[in-house]
Amino acid sequence: MNNLIKVIKALVDALMTLILIFGIAFIVLYVVGIEPYIVISGSMEPAVKKGSLSFINNHSKFSDVKENDVIAYTASTGAKVTHRAIRITEEGIETKGDRNSSSDGITTTEENFIGKNVFSIPQLGYLIKNLQTARGKLILITLVMVILASGFLMDDKKDKKVKECEEINAN
Repeated sequence: MNNLIKVIKALVDALMTLILIFGIAFIVLYVVGIEPYIVISGSMEPAVKKGSLSFINNHSKFSDVKENDVIAYTASTGAKVTHRAIRITEEGIETKGDRNSSSDGITTTEENFIGKNVFSIPQLGYLIKNLQTARGKLILITLVMVILASGFLMDDKKDKKVKECEEINAN
């Protein structure tokens, strides 16, 4: 039983540390202008897979984009698109999804340019998208509460053992 408590405590500590590290990383990225976007189509596969969390540098300059850069822009429909720059002209940037057979045309201008793709993490977008639902939020809140409660309960048991040892040593 004592070993089980130690294992649970170690798992809770590891999970809390992991959550803290990811939280700090997201905050740091956001502060430096790198925002995550969920990739909802497979048009950029295999470079950027459907369901990935793509991190876009919003401080990238439109004038610094080169051919083959993966960029994000706002389409005329309002959707955010991440595609590869295949040609740069005075009119703007011609883009194309790696998996698409045809170009998007000159879709990106300085006005609708969001930034350059810095990196993406496959499958993480699915997790984030599911956590944004009512059910996902409920699961996340419940998980956080269980972790916090178990952390407090573990500390209480540890405090009781310390007090018992002190009492035994005092007698």
